[in-house]
Amino acid sequence: MFYQSQTSKLQHQLCELKLEERRVCSDIRHLVRNNQTIDFFVAKQLNSQRTGLKSKIKSVEAKIMPNIIA
Repeated sequence: MFYQSQTSKLQHQLCELKLEERRVCSDIRHLVRNNQTIDFFVAKQLNSQRTGLKSKIKSVEAKIMPNIIA
């Protein structure tokens, strides 16, 4: 079982990751909405950041709320 301080640290980390994910998605939406041409490298970077953040979020959420098998 986690102590309260460990859980609060994980929750804080989760909030930071979700804010970062929101920023990356906002950057992608902004580029698409303005019909700006972007090079492949920038698109690849944004996509890898987004997928990396999603996997980090899932791992932190799994630590906070472990699956209960009935």
